[in-house]
Amino acid sequence: MHSLKVIFIALISSWLAGCGQKQEAPSATRTEQNENRRPPIAVNNLRQPSEGPGSRLPRQMVIPASEQLQNSKLPLYELKIDPQDLTALERNPFSGETHPGTFTFDGKVYDPVQVRFRGQWARSWPKKPIKIFFNRDKPFQEHHSLNLNSGWRDPAFVRETLAYHIYAVCGVPASRSRMVRLHVNDQFRGLYVEVEQVDKAFLRRFKLDGASLFKTSGHADQSDERDLGSETSFAAHYENETQKTNGIRQLQLFCHDLAVSTNTLDFFTRRVDLEKYINYLAATVLVQHWDCFNKNHFLVYDERGSKKWFVVPWDLDRTLGDHWNWSFGSADLPILLGTRKAPGVTGWNRLQDRFLAEPTLRTRFLNRLEELLEKAFTTEKLVPIIDRLESEIAPEAALDRQQWPGPAGDLKSGISELKRYIERRRAFLKNEIKSLR
Repeated sequence: MHSLKVIFIALISSWLAGCGQKQEAPSATRTEQNENRRPPIAVNNLRQPSEGPGSRLPRQMVIPASEQLQNSKLPLYELKIDPQDLTALERNPFSGETHPGTFTFDGKVYDPVQVRFRGQWARSWPKKPIKIFFNRDKPFQEHHSLNLNSGWRDPAFVRETLAYHIYAVCGVPASRSRMVRLHVNDQFRGLYVEVEQVDKAFLRRFKLDGASLFKTSGHADQSDERDLGSETSFAAHYENETQKTNGIRQLQLFCHDLAVSTNTLDFFTRRVDLEKYINYLAATVLVQHWDCFNKNHFLVYDERGSKKWFVVPWDLDRTLGDHWNWSFGSADLPILLGTRKAPGVTGWNRLQDRFLAEPTLRTRFLNRLEELLEKAFTTEKLVPIIDRLESEIAPEAALDRQQWPGPAGDLKSGISELKRYIERRRAFLKNEIKSLR
């Protein structure tokens, strides 16, 4: 009885200490800005809290790796970090400073690696996303960084992975994503969403060697392909991921030409890869990605090939029913969301607005959206994938909820809600397509 009392007092003390700790994000370098400067989302002139509900709850238990299920179906990543470095990492979650560690997968050791938390809003959660950097001479599966997203808010855990799959089957160059389990210092850390970094290795996979890759920033919500004027202004809202000098001239000219063009159909025919862009727009509507109009996407210029532009998706954690009002059951956001006449909660996108305002292009988009509703975004195609994912993650999901309690709810109900989203979204879109013809 005495030992239980001591444990209880320790947990309460830890929780009170966490509540009293003030967390401030230090100023970031340019390479950290895209992840560190994202403001809270404005909703009806109000502000979401900087932390999700329940985000100050402490971890309730530590689960040694030796006690874990031995028959896991998931890839196992093992990370070892000096306890002092781990404490420093967790004490300053908004810092861009990295800490050394050793990473092991499938018997192969990567030593050293550098570790930090990633994202902005998600850094305030108890279970934070993790980014691991590998040495240039020893990449991990051809990439020099690894993104392990938290999934803490998602009752189903798999929304982000499924959303990347949907973009891919719609014909969009999209990151690979899978569910993995992570051990840190021989203890179960959690169930994580691995998302492939959009980088030069990503471009090579799609035979886009030499293409220019521009990442949007959430700063001031102006990464919406508006004409920002000077290169300096563009550099504040976009980052060239393929040039160390952060050359923005190509993007500057593209956005300026978009703004001054008087023949929209001619501009898009000459300058944009229509097939890839239409597929991107259609998949964005299917998964209801409302948080991408002025951030959370990449622009690619295929300089050596087609000499045309297209868009690559990113940060898909707020998709498939995850709504800005904190619910997960929204399936009725309009097809034209993200245009000037139907802005999203953070704004609208200039490229998308000009495209969908042109009758010929809009008809092509609606035809493709209708086709994907019949061939790709169906319960017959997606429910088996969801069932497989649920089966694979179920043991780890249960352990994760013990390790990181919060508001997300149980896996079974979360998966059921995700399946209902697909049915409801299909019905809604079929009716709205008719009204837009």
